Amino acid sequence: MRSNTLRLGRLFGIELKLDYSWFIVFILVTWSLAGYYFPTTHPGWSAGAYWVMGAITALLFFASVVAHELAHSFVSQAHGVPVRDITLFIFGGAAQISEEPRSAGDEFLMALAGPATSLVIAAFFGLLWLVSLPASPLLHALAGWLAGINVALALFNLIPGFPLDGGRVFRAIVWAVTGNLRQATWIASSLGRVVAYGFIFWGIWQIFGGNWANGLWIGFIGWFL
Repeated sequence: MRSNTLRLGRLFGIELKLDYSWFIVFILVTWSLAGYYFPTTHPGWSAGAYWVMGAITALLFFASVVAHELAHSFVSQAHGVPVRDITLFIFGGAAQISEEPRSAGDEFLMALAGPATSLVIAAFFGLLWLVSLPASPLLHALAGWLAGINVALALFNLIPGFPLDGGRVFRAIVWAVTGNLRQATWIASSLGRVVAYGFIFWGIWQIFGGNWANGLWIGFIGWFL
């Protein structure tokens, strides 16, 4: 049976994979940057410059996603939880662990490591955005978008919808209170379903409001959750 992933190699001893669906989101992100964001915020560049900047910025964004997942992986391994691989796919990235965390505290730290890393990356690009103008308008544009998208990545992942990081933080808190991982998982999963249906209904509302692109994307996120 053919695999639906490409093996990219190992990074810090962790296998890195690329699901074929990743190419869809890479093309969409590049197209949105080259066709809308950069021409709107920085008019006057050549068409080639927009597309090159779009592709470079998209690749750096997915490098940020890998860093987010590596943070989860490093903390997991530090607490004795093996990591099988990291896979990039249409909705971002996922670090696959081989077993459940050993304690609520371990789960809490593992879950927060990714969003914390995204905020550090956002701060780095935010600083780069501040110091890069007027010396380098291209770098200024790239850094500004990457700062904003990494803040958005951190905040989105902190939504308390299991299996998002926020859902895992919530499960860790319930686990610590009840002392029962199975019960905590059931409660977190139930909240996750509520969040998922919320995204689906929000997407439908957007579609009926005429915003098809955002509505479909939001609905797909709900379906994924």
